[in-house]
Amino acid sequence: MSFEQTHRSQQQTLSRPALIAGHGLFHGIDVKVRLRPAEPGTGIVFRRVDLKDRPEVAAHVDNVRSAARRTVLASRSGAVVETVEHLMAALAGLQVDNCLVEIDAVEVPAVDGSSMPFCEAILAAGLTQQSTERSLLTVEESHGVNDRAGEQWIEVIPAYDENATIDYRLDYGPEAVITSQSFSVELTPEAFLRDIAAARTFVLEHEVAALQQMGFGRHLTGRDLVVFDADGSVIDNKLRWQDEPVRHKILDCIGDLALSGRVFVGRVVARRSGHKLNHVMAKSLSTIEECQVLLQRAS
Repeated sequence: MSFEQTHRSQQQTLSRPALIAGHGLFHGIDVKVRLRPAEPGTGIVFRRVDLKDRPEVAAHVDNVRSAARRTVLASRSGAVVETVEHLMAALAGLQVDNCLVEIDAVEVPAVDGSSMPFCEAILAAGLTQQSTERSLLTVEESHGVNDRAGEQWIEVIPAYDENATIDYRLDYGPEAVITSQSFSVELTPEAFLRDIAAARTFVLEHEVAALQQMGFGRHLTGRDLVVFDADGSVIDNKLRWQDEPVRHKILDCIGDLALSGRVFVGRVVARRSGHKLNHVMAKSLSTIEECQVLLQRAS
């Protein structure tokens, strides 16, 4: 499939349903996800088809619930969906505006720990442009947030052109197992597929033991995700890029920022930003759009 424009003028959905199956990263539950075409203006909506009344939750930052190391959505209707960031990154990376995500368990399948299997399913289903125009947010002022120590931060600043980019620096310090890494990517479908989509979840070996003691990821081995040993080597696996960790952090960032519900033109600059700061930035982007709409109505 050819992608000719960074930002299309029309909204887009899938041409036909796509099915992805596997087990969840944290809970290990077998799960099936069916991506269905949706009407213009729908956005991304998850539907728990395994629960009574098939409750739904919109993929929006207002529905984010606090959880460690992943993004969780919950609605008042009782729909909870965990670890949505890799699927959200695939949809955002391929510029899918509208999609109904039917899921039969609490957690999105981990597949190989990246967004690529989702991308492959979406592209196999095909994409259809719709009659409704996309709403494009142009960032005109810088907005940023950081942790209390100032070691982690993320900001969005005006772009030099009409594109969106993410510049990310992964730096855990001079003694860290994972070396300092930086990467920059323009947010186009071509660049996402080429440079970001296949980057997998990573974790340190001592973190695996702690997570498994908490009941998470007991089904996983080094072949299911990238596990770094204390000497910096990868256990029972191989890196797809030497800087795969920073690429995956960008992948997470794309998925989390998509929860703003906005397509934006701007430059995101981040250092060690994780899900929590990404969510704050997504909320900021959503608020920027709301303010601009109010100003337009008042003018």
